[in-house]
Amino acid sequence: MSLYTSMRHPHVHRRIRHGHARIENEYAGSGTGGKLAAWITRRLGSMWTVYGCLALTVVWMLLGSRAFLGFDPYPYPFMLFLGNVVQLLLIFVILLGQQVLGRTGDRRAVQTFEDAEAILHDCEQIQNHLIAQDRHLAACVVLNEIEQIQLTEAAERFAAPPSMADEHIGVHARLAARITASCGTMAAFYAAAAFQLVWITLAQTGVLRFDPYPFAFLLFLSSLAQLLLMFVIMLGQQVLGRAADRRAEMTFRDAEAVLRACERLQAHLRAQDLAIRHVVEHMTACGSNGTAEVPTVL
Repeated sequence: MSLYTSMRHPHVHRRIRHGHARIENEYAGSGTGGKLAAWITRRLGSMWTVYGCLALTVVWMLLGSRAFLGFDPYPYPFMLFLGNVVQLLLIFVILLGQQVLGRTGDRRAVQTFEDAEAILHDCEQIQNHLIAQDRHLAACVVLNEIEQIQLTEAAERFAAPPSMADEHIGVHARLAARITASCGTMAAFYAAAAFQLVWITLAQTGVLRFDPYPFAFLLFLSSLAQLLLMFVIMLGQQVLGRAADRRAEMTFRDAEAVLRACERLQAHLRAQDLAIRHVVEHMTACGSNGTAEVPTVL
């Protein structure tokens, strides 16, 4: 019968049931809009997109000038209008796409952090088992003073790393994080697209007489919204990323603690070798004397 009954960490059982984080699993729960946003985000994140936009702008300016086709002469109001609309809508698409693309990495980071915590828990269980064996061995063999000191020092518990505490953030940081999370949805994209479409329709039908084509006031509102959202999203992304940074730091500390725990366990096993050697010597002596008695330690 075992001298000590170990208890596995609950994360071990969850890990067996749920397995690893995979990209296709994250896409499966993101819906059509999330998949499309992730696809657009990945395709736009390249220098070829920059080259294409520059080429399109130059061609548009040449063909739109009065010297050529003249459909959009300087100051190119229609090109500015299209660029403003696309920029505003892409803010929401890219935010959602980044969330979809980053979910697998976030889940994997969480699993790594929990794995490290589970390993530390198992190391502590192994240490408890060794301490239970120490008591049983100490009752059966007599160690000299140096050997007893070595076994006692090896049984000292290792110190666990500090726990991860939530970082204090102010009201403004919470607001920025909430706005950033809310903008990274297809609902925000649909709302922005519907707002611009309704505004343009009302302006064309004469309801909004103060903002006829090229919809100067709509472009002003769009530019202002993009400027403000850019700073809000930058702060919100920093706030949302702090938890991941703290988790990565704690995972690093947990890994160091696991290494120290393994070294301590190895030292404990070497110290127990001393007691086991005495048991073996006792068994050898009993065998040479023709005694069939088996030590109680076994």
